[in-house]
Amino acid sequence: MHYFGGLYYRLDHHHVFLLAGGLAFSLFVCIIPFTLIIFWLLGKFLNSVEVESQIVTLINTVIPYDTYADFAKEIIFKRVHEVVAYRNIAGFIGIIGLFFAASGFASSIRTILNKIFGTDIDVNIFLGKLRDFAVILVTVLAFLLTTMLSPFIDLFRSLAESTPYLQAFNHPIFQKFFTASFSFLIIYIIFSVLYKFMPIVKIRKRSVLLGALWASLMWAGAKEVFGLYLANFHTFSRIYGAYALGVVLAFWIYYTSVVFIIGAEIGKLFDERLDKKHFPVGDTDIAEVSR
Repeated sequence: MHYFGGLYYRLDHHHVFLLAGGLAFSLFVCIIPFTLIIFWLLGKFLNSVEVESQIVTLINTVIPYDTYADFAKEIIFKRVHEVVAYRNIAGFIGIIGLFFAASGFASSIRTILNKIFGTDIDVNIFLGKLRDFAVILVTVLAFLLTTMLSPFIDLFRSLAESTPYLQAFNHPIFQKFFTASFSFLIIYIIFSVLYKFMPIVKIRKRSVLLGALWASLMWAGAKEVFGLYLANFHTFSRIYGAYALGVVLAFWIYYTSVVFIIGAEIGKLFDERLDKKHFPVGDTDIAEVSR
């Protein structure tokens, strides 16, 4: 009852769907400069063929539905060689654009998490902007580090194809499992980083990891359910036509914002339960210092 009742009250009290709408809009603004920076970083160290491989990983994570992901790949791959050739310009524009766009996005995240974790106190504007930019860079680096795992996954797949006793891993179920696990890992790391470093008020590491775990599970579960809907109800593309990709992306970003906030609420509820367990008299000041 602590979790179900507490979550119901907190979601209603904090107006989760309204907050998620604002967060999703801020994320939309960040997409273009964020993508330019990723291409710049990848283009610095990889050739165009390897960049294409990393772009596939990025698109499959952000748009986890084959039809719409393929459409996005077709558009981007027409320009990938230009992106590599002009990667320095793309990186410069992306960094400047991300500084302004991400500051609004990160400020939204920090405000929401501060509200959830129980404070209205914020840092001054200058330090806040520097902190926001630093956390966004950490998030980008975390994403890049996880994408570096993809060559190892490809290596395992090639070994499975050439090794007789690993042939079972060539089954489509295992291929789907590896892809889903990889997407889950990326989302889990990003959520954990944001929960831990963005808010002014800190919660325990266990609470951060639990909240990120639940948010990632809800994200992965909804991805499969919505994917089944798109695969079995073909009227979606007929209704929205050329705008179907935009509608799917908008829905997915909004839903990701919702589960991000719900995960933070779960982490806070778990942290409160730990406070009651270790400090039954309700001495929250001592609990805060002990972290």
